[in-house]
Amino acid sequence: LRIRATDSLSGAHAEVFVDIIVEDVNDNSPVFRDETYASYLSEASVIGTSVVQVNAIDVDSGLNNAISYHFVESSGNTTEYFQIDRSSGLIVTAKSLDYEHLQLHKLLVRAVDSGLPPLSSDIFVSVHVTDLNDNPPIFNQQLYEAKISEISKRGHIVTCVKATDADSSDADKLEYSILNGNDDMNFIINSKSGIISVSNLRKQVLHPFYTLNVSVSDGVFRSSAQVHVTVRGANLHSPMFGQNEYEVELSENSPVQTLVTEVKAVDEDKGLYGQLTYHIINDFARENFYINERGQLFTAERLDRENPTNKVIPISLMAKDAGGKVGFCIVNVILTDDNDNVPQFRATEYKVSIASDVPRGTSIVRVMASDADEGTNADLSYTIDAKSESVEENFEINEISGIITTKESLIGLEDEFYSFFVKALDGGSQQRESIVPVFIRILSPEVILPKFSEPFYSLTVSEDIPIGTELDVIRAESNQPVIYSLMKGNTPESNIDETFVIDKQNGRLKLEKGL
Repeated sequence: LRIRATDSLSGAHAEVFVDIIVEDVNDNSPVFRDETYASYLSEASVIGTSVVQVNAIDVDSGLNNAISYHFVESSGNTTEYFQIDRSSGLIVTAKSLDYEHLQLHKLLVRAVDSGLPPLSSDIFVSVHVTDLNDNPPIFNQQLYEAKISEISKRGHIVTCVKATDADSSDADKLEYSILNGNDDMNFIINSKSGIISVSNLRKQVLHPFYTLNVSVSDGVFRSSAQVHVTVRGANLHSPMFGQNEYEVELSENSPVQTLVTEVKAVDEDKGLYGQLTYHIINDFARENFYINERGQLFTAERLDRENPTNKVIPISLMAKDAGGKVGFCIVNVILTDDNDNVPQFRATEYKVSIASDVPRGTSIVRVMASDADEGTNADLSYTIDAKSESVEENFEINEISGIITTKESLIGLEDEFYSFFVKALDGGSQQRESIVPVFIRILSPEVILPKFSEPFYSLTVSEDIPIGTELDVIRAESNQPVIYSLMKGNTPESNIDETFVIDKQNGRLKLEKGL
C-alpha cells in the first residue's frame, strides 16, 4: 500500500509504502482428485503388488496443505490385506488374496492435512479380486452306490455323479469320464451332467457287480471317485393274495394286540424281489389295526360295535415286494356284540293322570327303552319295582311291550298318587338293567283331561331344513287352557339334545338345532 501525507497550507506532501502480509489459516479440507477408486487384482498377486494410488489436494498453504494418508478401520473393512504409503497414497497388498474367501474388499481411506486443528476427508476404495484356477474339482462323495435290474434297457439311468469346483470360472468347464471298470462298454457317462446310464452296446449278460472309476477335470486339475453298481435279478411278478376279499369276525372290546386274522401273499420272483412287506393303506383301519411282516393282523385299539363306523370295518391291505410291485386285498372285520350297554329309557320319567272310572285293563302309559347292543343282548323285558303293595294290586305291566294297565277298578282311589319304578332288563348272559320313575295320579271322573286330536303324529323332514322351521301344530282339546311341553328323554330319539322345541301356548313344533 502507498500512503501520502499532505500539508493543508502549502500543499507539500510525502509518501511511504506499507507491505501487509496475509498468513494462511487451515480452513480447507483435503479433496480427493477422483470421486471413486476401484482396482481389479488377480488372487495370484504377490505381496507388495500395487493396487491403486489415491491422491488428494489442499488449497491451503504451508503445513496446512501437507497431506498424509491412512486406513480407517470400520465394520466390514479388510485393511489387514493391504498397506498404504502415508505420503504418496499408494496402496499395496500385504497378504495373499483368495477369491474363494472374499471377492470384494472395501477400504476406507482418510486424507489428513497437518494444520491445527487438522482437517480430513474420506473415500472408499474398492478392490475386486479376480478368480484363478487354483482349486481342483471335488466329487460330492468318494463312493457312489447304485442298483439296476438285469433287464434294464438302453438309456436307463444308473446314477449321477456330481463334483464342484471352488473356482467360479471353472464351474461350467467340468468334464466327467469313466476311467476304467467299463471294459464291456455296458455303461456311458454324460461328460457334462455326470449322469451314468446303461448303454447295452454289446448286448451281453450283465455281471452281478461292477466297480467304475470315474473322473472329473476342470482342464488343469483332475479328481476321481468310485461307483459300485449292483445288478439285481428282474422283478417280473407282482404279489398275489389267496383271495381278493376276506371276512372275519371279532368280538367288540377285544384287548389291544388281539390277533384278528392272518393273510398271505405270494410273489413268484426269487431272492430280494420275492420278499414281501405288508401295509394297511386306509387311514381309519391304520388307526385301529396293525400288521406285521408275516401278514398277521392285530388290533391297535379297543373297538365298540355300537359306533356306527365300526359294525363292519373294511381293511385295505397291500403286499409290496422290494422292487415296488404291489398286490391288494380287503379284509372285512365284522364286530360281534358284547353286552356292554345298559337299556336306555326314552324318557327320564313318566307322569300320567287317569280318571278313577276307567275300566279294568285300561292302558295308562307305555314305557319304552332301547339297548344299543344286538341280538339277545338287546331283548328287553319290563317289570314293576314298587315298595307299596297297593301298586302291584292296582297296576301291571306287559313285560314285552312295556304297557302299564289297570289291574283293578280304581273307584274310591280318587286323589291318590302312586309312584314306583319300572325296570328294563336285557337278555344278555350277564344281564344289565335300568330303572325309570313312574308317577300316576288318580282323578275323579268329573275332571276332564286334555285329549290330543291325534293319537300319534309322524313327520318326515329334510336333513337340511332351516333352523326355526315350523314342523307341525300339536293340538289337545280341553275346557281349560292347555300348556304344551316336550318331555326330555335319555336318547337322541327322545330329544335329549333339545333339537326340537314346542310353543307352550299354541303347540307349534319347531326345529331348534340342525339335523
